[in-house]
Amino acid sequence: MSLTHNINNSFTRTALGAAIGLVLSANAFAGFPTLYGKLQLTAGQYDFEKLEFPLTAPGATTYRHVGATGVATELDSFTVESIGSRLGVQGDFDAAAGVNVFYRIEYGVDADNGTNSNGRELVQRNIFGGIRGEWGALLAGKNDTPLRSLAGRNGTIVKNGYVPAVQRTDIDRFNEAPLADIGTYLVGENRVDNVIQYTSPVLLGGLEINIAAVQGEETGVSQSATNQQNDNDFASGQSVSVGYGKTSWFVGAAYESNVVNSDTLRAIGEVTLGPVKLGAIYQKAERHEDYDSLGGFGTFVNANTTTVGAQNGLNPLSEWDGAAGTAYQEQDGYVLNGVWKIAGPWSAKFQYAASTSTPTNETYGDVDLDALAVGVDYALNEATRLFSYYAEVESKGDALISTQAVTDSVLTVGLDFRF
Repeated sequence: MSLTHNINNSFTRTALGAAIGLVLSANAFAGFPTLYGKLQLTAGQYDFEKLEFPLTAPGATTYRHVGATGVATELDSFTVESIGSRLGVQGDFDAAAGVNVFYRIEYGVDADNGTNSNGRELVQRNIFGGIRGEWGALLAGKNDTPLRSLAGRNGTIVKNGYVPAVQRTDIDRFNEAPLADIGTYLVGENRVDNVIQYTSPVLLGGLEINIAAVQGEETGVSQSATNQQNDNDFASGQSVSVGYGKTSWFVGAAYESNVVNSDTLRAIGEVTLGPVKLGAIYQKAERHEDYDSLGGFGTFVNANTTTVGAQNGLNPLSEWDGAAGTAYQEQDGYVLNGVWKIAGPWSAKFQYAASTSTPTNETYGDVDLDALAVGVDYALNEATRLFSYYAEVESKGDALISTQAVTDSVLTVGLDFRF
């Protein structure tokens, strides 16, 4: 073996060792990140209806938004879907005495076909960084609003991982499930950009306060009477929540002002009675300005629908406002649900929801939405479950738009596991 060969091998080993040492020393300072993720895959049958609107004129290619002549099929398909699947990195480290830095970088992934509805492999979810101490936590980035987080199991990143900072509800029983997620019925399920958020320490044995300032980052230069670009100040939108939780119950309230053009009040409560957990949500939302429309209406299915006839979107409320988009000025609604831990790994879930939405065009009357979801879970372990559920949503509005109701439904089975 030549001297040159020995020198090269020695150099290679030295360089590799130095590189590993640098990585380890950096991680020792920055806190070794935790890779985590979730895959939730479903296979199920969709049956969607839509209103059958007439053409704007004989031979035209556009459709009216009033005077529907009947109900047509929008989607009749057996579909494999990736629901809320994600991949992320998170961690924390002690930056100074009493100061802990935390971070999360999380992206949504689509395991069914590799791309989401925007044709991208990854879609941004909650991505933020912040500091925390005995005084609480402060973060900046993109994050669920406190109003949205109030109904979920989100916590605060603390040292050695991501754990709830206070006893929390899991009242969003069918979280991210098509036709059953609470965003199907209610506005306000917002994940916003440019947020600065403060979370209090746990007070009085179970109280937590969250305050978020949302920057609209508009130009400050008016473009028209309905596009004034005046959301250009600090905290042009605000979201605040207060929650108090104990082992067997949780109560909370949240209010948002000018978040996705909406002012929203939400109250929730949950109680555990033996093997049964019962929950309720009440919400009232109004548009922020007289020229605004409520924002935050979700599309809750990734499958492709027919392009035959009028196509107003996958939220059934979009068909009842007499407009091309989704234009509403007010919404009141509630959700009642529960989960029953039957025996061993089995549990059953139920949910009923109703909302009344008022179109921006006052020519048309309110739209009533009624929904039902039932499901069963089988837990293989703490991180893995098999599940099945059926959900149905019925909507009906002004007779000038249609005299018939529209019903959408889905029956699905799925696998959900976390790592």
